[in-house]
Amino acid sequence: MPEMRALLIGSVRVTPDQPPSDWLLFSAGRVERAGSGDPPRELVDMCDVIRLPAGAVAVPVLHDAHVHLLGTGLMDLGVDVSAASGIDEVLALIEEGLRGFDGPLLRAHSFDPGTLTVSRYPTMRELDAVAGQTPVFVRRRDGHSSAVNRAAFDLIGLRSHADGVETDETGGPTGTLRGRAHTTAAATSADLLTRSERVRALHLGAESALRAGAGVVHVLTGRDDPEDREIELALEVADELPIDVVIYPQTTDVDRVAALGLPRIGGCILLDGSFGSRTAALSTPYSDAAGSGCLYFDDDTLTSFVRRAHARGMQVSLHAIGDRGIRQAVRCITEAVGSEGVAARHRIEHCELPDAAALAAIAREGIGLCVQPAFERYWGGPGGMYERRLGEERMRATNPYRTMLDAGIPIGGGSDSYVTPIDPLGGMAAAVDHPTARHRIEPAEALDLFTRGAAWLAFDEHRVGTLLPGSEASFTVLDRDPVVAEGGAGSVAVLGVYLRGVRTAPSLESRNSS
Repeated sequence: MPEMRALLIGSVRVTPDQPPSDWLLFSAGRVERAGSGDPPRELVDMCDVIRLPAGAVAVPVLHDAHVHLLGTGLMDLGVDVSAASGIDEVLALIEEGLRGFDGPLLRAHSFDPGTLTVSRYPTMRELDAVAGQTPVFVRRRDGHSSAVNRAAFDLIGLRSHADGVETDETGGPTGTLRGRAHTTAAATSADLLTRSERVRALHLGAESALRAGAGVVHVLTGRDDPEDREIELALEVADELPIDVVIYPQTTDVDRVAALGLPRIGGCILLDGSFGSRTAALSTPYSDAAGSGCLYFDDDTLTSFVRRAHARGMQVSLHAIGDRGIRQAVRCITEAVGSEGVAARHRIEHCELPDAAALAAIAREGIGLCVQPAFERYWGGPGGMYERRLGEERMRATNPYRTMLDAGIPIGGGSDSYVTPIDPLGGMAAAVDHPTARHRIEPAEALDLFTRGAAWLAFDEHRVGTLLPGSEASFTVLDRDPVVAEGGAGSVAVLGVYLRGVRTAPSLESRNSS
């Protein structure tokens, strides 16, 4: 019996930049062809027919190319303090979360001092007053600093003189952790999770992606610790999830990743930190405080890592935000791979404040960039956190997407969830509406970031990212075309996600991503 084919009838964007087709034919999960006008009668008669609602459009399945899936799911299992407008409200939310809590560590997330009436972190004494002997870990929204009470400080095993522990005039810890102290605290927080909690969190993260229309997610997971098993767990659970995941192991252990059979390594391995926590590495000091951030690797160590991974045929990805961190990433990749860089598609995550020389080298070496346009919506523009941290001139230089594209640099879009929500449509809108006009891109280019561009970053462009013949019939159905919709992509709602021709989320509710 011949295999039944399926016919999708309605507006279909086969690629982000081509005019929509009127129908799409696929079988065995693969696209056969698309066409304009009414489909041939014989196709309608012989195929399963899927008709899009009036005004709806199917686009290549939306991606999120930078997600911490475990952390995303854990947001549903912790205390959300994002709505707080003052320290008293932060403490009240934590106190409420402690009612009936009997775990080893209470986790609070999405803390952003920049949204409070008085911009500061809760102190150790304040947290002690509401939590007593229950350890409490309050993660800043950017994931690069935190606040803890005394019980958590002791549980983590920190000392007042440890790198990244903020101290008061007496030399005692204030409770605020940055840099390596925060990294240690975050690792301890992860280690205290049970396996069932981790699996539940991965599923919750995948459900968040589907609600946002993202059927393919690049999952950055794990850390440089031989006892850590997050990478292995993500691989075990991957086939159970309702989305496609591409695993980026966050480790420099090349042998471990090779043994797992994975062709990529690094993920969000930190070369520097973030603007919000003042740990992104800058060439000149921050505008609102002393210091110019930090680099977590020296050049020799980083170059050696990239060289070893490249020699094993692995794609390397590295987190770099500040101009000094970006220059180090480019310098060490170039030194490690020589003339072989273009084919390797090594990638830099974020790349928020590149200078002209770095962009020229990135273009020349074929380095891909995974960018997060929502960062500009949350923190960019006049009066935003970026202006406070960097000053007006540097603020207006952040995330230059137009320049990147014009230079021929391949870029794909992500959210850095849990930092900002998984939301490809919102990310598209943020790229089009960049607060600095010269960095804005066109709606079709923004759609490309979260489809074809993201797929390219993972060597996946022949499988997903378009709906050209031979590609998978994986698509996201939207209530309107984000390329031409009045109000932009941020006003468009998700109607469904199909992977290889099968509706992945049959009970998915429409979601407005504005």
